[in-house]
Amino acid sequence: MSETGVTRAHIPAASDRDVVPDYNRYLEAYRNPRPNQTAGAGQIFAGGERDLIVWQTRPALPTEYEATLASTLEQIFAQRVYELPDIVAALNREGVRTPAGEAWTEQNFQTTFRELGKLAFG
Repeated sequence: MSETGVTRAHIPAASDRDVVPDYNRYLEAYRNPRPNQTAGAGQIFAGGERDLIVWQTRPALPTEYEATLASTLEQIFAQRVYELPDIVAALNREGVRTPAGEAWTEQNFQTTFRELGKLAFG
């Protein structure tokens, strides 16, 4: 997808003032529950309205819990485990719990990831 606007490249900063944050503070939540099928019409924001940071699509840094969960899921997927019951079982074997500290079930996995998606994408 091509956007207009200022695009920053990831290069070492000359000073702290020039450091690009590790998240996209300009990211706006996608609010359309039904994606538009017309090319270019489903933009999150209009081109030229934001200072784009091309490699960043998260609104904040991941928490320590989110980073641990993501790393564990990457390991699980690397073992070619893709079915929800197997993912849930693997998370429980690895000792990674829900944000509430509970063992994973298929239901709370879906609920948790729905909520984590809302944090990331509104």
